[in-house]
Amino acid sequence: MNIATLARQTSAGAIVGLSAVIYSITYGALLFSGPLVAYVGFGITVALITAIIGALFGMFSEEDTFISGPDSNTVSVMAGTMAALGSLGLSQASNLALALEAVFVTTCICAMAFYALPRFRLSGLVRYIPFSVMAGFLASTGWLMCSGALNIISELPLTLVGLNNLLADPYQPELLFGLAVVAALYGLASRISSPLLIPLVMVGATVAANLGLASVLCDPSWCRREDWFFAGLRDMAWQPPWTLDFSSAHLKALLQNLPSMLVVSFVGLLTILLSIASLELSYRKEFDLDQMLKAHAASAGVAALVGGFVGIISIGRTTLNQKSGGGAISGVIAALICLAVLLGAGGAIAYVPKAALGGLVLYLGLNMLKQWLWDQRHVASRLELAQIALILGLVANYGYLVGFVAGLVMACVMFVITYSHFPLTSLVTDLSLLSSSVVRASHQVEVIRASGHKTVIYRLSGYVFFGSASKIDLMFKGLDIDQLEGVVLDFSDASGVDRSAIGVFQRILRRYSDRPLKFYFVHSRGNRDDLESISLDAVASRNTHYFPSLDHALEAAEEALISKEGQEPVEVTCFEFLPDDADRETFLRYCESRRVIKDEALCHDGDLSDAIYFVDDGSFDIIKVIADTRLRLAKLSKGAMVGEMAFYTGAARTASILAVVDSSVHILHKASLVRMRSEHPALATSFDRMVICKLAESLARTNKLIATLS
Repeated sequence: MNIATLARQTSAGAIVGLSAVIYSITYGALLFSGPLVAYVGFGITVALITAIIGALFGMFSEEDTFISGPDSNTVSVMAGTMAALGSLGLSQASNLALALEAVFVTTCICAMAFYALPRFRLSGLVRYIPFSVMAGFLASTGWLMCSGALNIISELPLTLVGLNNLLADPYQPELLFGLAVVAALYGLASRISSPLLIPLVMVGATVAANLGLASVLCDPSWCRREDWFFAGLRDMAWQPPWTLDFSSAHLKALLQNLPSMLVVSFVGLLTILLSIASLELSYRKEFDLDQMLKAHAASAGVAALVGGFVGIISIGRTTLNQKSGGGAISGVIAALICLAVLLGAGGAIAYVPKAALGGLVLYLGLNMLKQWLWDQRHVASRLELAQIALILGLVANYGYLVGFVAGLVMACVMFVITYSHFPLTSLVTDLSLLSSSVVRASHQVEVIRASGHKTVIYRLSGYVFFGSASKIDLMFKGLDIDQLEGVVLDFSDASGVDRSAIGVFQRILRRYSDRPLKFYFVHSRGNRDDLESISLDAVASRNTHYFPSLDHALEAAEEALISKEGQEPVEVTCFEFLPDDADRETFLRYCESRRVIKDEALCHDGDLSDAIYFVDDGSFDIIKVIADTRLRLAKLSKGAMVGEMAFYTGAARTASILAVVDSSVHILHKASLVRMRSEHPALATSFDRMVICKLAESLARTNKLIATLS
């Protein structure tokens, strides 16, 4: 490490350390406020111990610039618990002991919670938080940094109270000095690199402030030292956790306040995950959430052992460290500064001008506001910008938790509204265009082709929820129900169905219960129970049928259409291409007859075969297994022919053929066909012509299916 890097990290550590000390004073005073205000020295000690451990956080995480420490969210929630414990009317000594015991127990609970989340692999939930919430969180951090900076400089936070104080006393020379520091940082930013810029400006501002106040030219009314510099720290005290006795009365009080302590751990988890996700945007890299939570669990455990409080990664101090050119060494220096103050060197802070440090924090806060609010107008929609601004306003007035929850609620509402406008159906067709895989006789094909428009087919995709319910109802109201005989609803691509959508379908079924309209529902493994609950109503279940695949549903709808036509049964034979009985008898002499029992395979996927099969009786399924999923490619009944592709190409079978029931087939081997060509060439030619026609029909059906699905 060269001298320049060491100097840069030293200055960054000094800045971060001083900032951590100031935050520790604030949070320590908040923690031991109200009934415990007499013990504020203990509160500051607890906060400083937390800051020391937090300054070293980067050494045990993915980024050495990371800084953790006492956090406003967890401290403010814990302060409420401390106030409740302090108002129990116990003696002063008991009050103090109970407060320190509460700090210890809460910190231990947080450590266990931080470890449990990665243990059960739940850290990734933060990845589902929308960008607008993240950007709002970061913009809010910038706003709070600006407010905290003004409060550091002249106790004028960005609140109505701060504005009233400024109007009452507009002469604030220290505020002008802080703004001058901001102006210097902006003015020199284009000329000096950021790692050098901040140390140079801070050193210059510190020297200028000390020399200016020491000058005889400085007006005494504008140069009061207490307005310009931090006061030295005194009267701090520490009681190690192992000296606490945890009496039965104290344990009872702690148990009664256990829910509040659990809230602290929940708020801490939420803040950590949200802060890390926000820092990922700033650093433009992805961090290991599990590792980060484990690091927080370890630091909280150490803090509990030495009398500190739970530390949370700080966006503000981490950004301060990063922009100041800090690293692992700067964290150590920051920890040493906090330790020195804890051990009695608090007087040294009295030489640091509040306006200089406040001006730096104001500069960084304004940059965050610019990046995550102003600059977002180029990339974010107006709605997203409104969400970011609203989250910022809520955080500024009510805190991070309120802003975060409101942001999530807004994101959910906008998702529901946006998702409701997405197309609900990925396929809309009818049975004349999309048929099942059943190989049927020509007269049945004609019936389906002529009457298939009476059965409509819908494939629903995505999540079918209450936002889709009205669209579902409108979809059915737009149908000419009097002209329909069936409705196929395919939910196999739907990721889920909520109860409100189930209720809509039940209402639709009841509406058409007096009509001979059949409903065919296709379910997946995941939504089967939800869909079957549609027909729990006896009236609604009358014409409702469920199927595990679209193909089976289409088959049932086709059977209903064919049955509805009521045509005279037509004898189906394998040898329609040979109208002459004598030719059929001659052809059969070249074939082998075989009986196949139920579930027996006629051939297997991958088999080499020189045979073609004619179904004489029974039924077969052509099955293809893909990734342990069994797909039915076709269903063969009496009169069907199968195996012609492998027969002519000599390739291996691409699927298995299984008997659905006891069946019989005629088998023509290639050698027999060669002999037929020699002995009965006309018969062989008729066979070849029939195969060509079948292949052409299959190709046409495939083309129509592709056109329909696309």
